Amino acid sequence: MVRVGTFLRGVAAIGILSAVLYAGPVSAASNSGKDNASRRMQMPGARIRQRPQISIDAIRALNLIMRTENKEDPTYLESRRVVSDGVAARLSLDAAELHRAWSRAPRDHQIAVLSALTQLGVPYIEGKEDSYVKMDCSGLMWFSWRTAGVDMPRQAVSQLDIRMRVDRENAIMGDVVGEGTHVQMFLGIGLAMIHAPFDGKFVKFKIMSAEQAARVAWTNPSNIATYRL
Repeated sequence: MVRVGTFLRGVAAIGILSAVLYAGPVSAASNSGKDNASRRMQMPGARIRQRPQISIDAIRALNLIMRTENKEDPTYLESRRVVSDGVAARLSLDAAELHRAWSRAPRDHQIAVLSALTQLGVPYIEGKEDSYVKMDCSGLMWFSWRTAGVDMPRQAVSQLDIRMRVDRENAIMGDVVGEGTHVQMFLGIGLAMIHAPFDGKFVKFKIMSAEQAARVAWTNPSNIATYRL
């Protein structure tokens, strides 16, 4: 029940954030006659709209896929394409290739990646997994994959468990990649990742070096039991 509760709270949060985003910015003129309390109530939405554009687009796409079992829904696909094009542009990746890689991925993997993207720019704090507030590397994986309905272990070493291992050539978007106590999420092509590095201080993108890619472990969290899809 606790696990389902965590999942439902995540879904509710995504819905609230999407409602805020779709509401659009409030004009300065409409606020001119309101008191300080009213303005303070509008601040969370304003802060969310100031997040990276990729995160905002990911929230919208995530809200759509969480409301349907059909990952081929045209409205969702259009929204997801906006996200993948944004990622491709940011990392100088082939947009068509990235789109194809994301299209091949199962629904839970797509949800996990979109969830991770909503956290871009969130500060790194060791031992935390508070969405939109603070994250560490394994907390980002935990949050993202639990949003996708997978009972993801919290610790980095457990997220690299041998029972979830996959060969690098078989890896797909959303798979967890790492070594030691640091983990990151594969974005589907090349060596593009999203992670929460302790030295970077916030959730961000990364292109992994070929040297590191040769020594890290690759795991598919959906190889373990799911509690909700």
